[in-house]
Amino acid sequence: MQHVLPICKGKDDGSRVYVPEYLLQHGRHRVSLSFGSRTVLCEAVPHAKREIQLSKSLWDLLSIPFEAKIHVHIEDSRILIGPLVGIFTSGVGLFPSRPVGERSSFFSKLLSADRQVGAYYFVFGPEQIQQKNRMIQGFFYSEKGWSQHLVPLPSIIYNQIPNRRTESSLKYQKAVHLLDLEWEIPFFNPSFFSKWEIFQFLQKDKEMRDYLPYTVINPGVQLIENMLNTYSAVFFKPIGGSHGRGILSVHKEPAGGYSCRFLEDHHPKIEHFQSLISLLKTRKLYGRLQDTLVQQGIDLITWKQRPVDFRVHTNKNRDGKWVASAMASKIAGTQAHTTHLAYGGEVKRAEEVIQHAGLPSKSALKLTKAALQLSHKIDENISGLIGEIGFDLGLDRHGKVWLIEANSRPGRGIFSHSSFRAEDYSTRMLPLQYAVHLAKQAFVSKGLNVT
Repeated sequence: MQHVLPICKGKDDGSRVYVPEYLLQHGRHRVSLSFGSRTVLCEAVPHAKREIQLSKSLWDLLSIPFEAKIHVHIEDSRILIGPLVGIFTSGVGLFPSRPVGERSSFFSKLLSADRQVGAYYFVFGPEQIQQKNRMIQGFFYSEKGWSQHLVPLPSIIYNQIPNRRTESSLKYQKAVHLLDLEWEIPFFNPSFFSKWEIFQFLQKDKEMRDYLPYTVINPGVQLIENMLNTYSAVFFKPIGGSHGRGILSVHKEPAGGYSCRFLEDHHPKIEHFQSLISLLKTRKLYGRLQDTLVQQGIDLITWKQRPVDFRVHTNKNRDGKWVASAMASKIAGTQAHTTHLAYGGEVKRAEEVIQHAGLPSKSALKLTKAALQLSHKIDENISGLIGEIGFDLGLDRHGKVWLIEANSRPGRGIFSHSSFRAEDYSTRMLPLQYAVHLAKQAFVSKGLNVT
């Protein structure tokens, strides 16, 4: 049985938990009481109040940070309070009032959803882990601001390491090994996706293959030339790139020669070359394409002659099922060859852009359907627990859906505008709900482990 109830600290020193009488089928009896990784034996006592009340000694023993309205899962003689969920990231703890630096605002918005979900959520990094006593100095957020509390190891970890460099560092690899493999805490969103790995397994599926632009890795000059003769543009994308960094597009000019669009110091640039080889050498790609995808350019729909693609965010919900949580259109900035907001891009409601392009309104449903199909297929083929995916999808002038990119830790900045308030909230709330689902699964599957 799962309920959301107030959790309160009592004044007595006995080893007792007071439970609403309608929840205690066997009356007063011995139970195991769990919070995060910590479990204690105590006596469950029925009372008339609709709240869970812990004796002072139990409260302190379990290191519950503060009173709140929280999920309580009761199964036979076992009670789980929480769950206690840790959000694992980098750069935590430098400034108490802004414990995650410039990203503190993002995390405060994320954590503020916990009051609706009914869980204890906190932010931490490797520096907050106390390995000897298996505790964490977590940063919590409430309407009063940030506070720090020493808590047990979490029931679930939501991975929010921000970039590949940090993820691959020795400090974070050691922390992940400790949390995930040694302490066996369920860990979702374990790593960044490999663009080439995603492409390879999707290509093997007949239905998924239809969403994929023609893509090769480490092509020779002749194959690139053939692609330029076939498609209006060809894109070069680093396998491990993100946020549009390192992407360039190449066009074959009708009058001869080639043009190359790229970003330099966050500004779009165009260079012209007489030969493809000189272009590749100048851009330091000649003979160095082993870590680069070369991909067919797509004749995307436009908004005022600027290319448009769509961000579709999918999440697992409280039942562990994939749902589409948000969608927005991204319009490329003037002269930009990608739609990233950092390079002058613009955001609009998807329905408005689809209508402007003269496509049927059902095109939005096609994007959602594609994102959910791709989510299931990626989930089947990538190891570990995946809780969310951000898709960049394109629509061509005929209304065909194309997969541009799948992101394992998508940003939410695109939904920060007031017109996307509902979508922004969904993308923050659903990971917390999924964590509750994972914690319940882990609680049901594990036996008693008193610490």
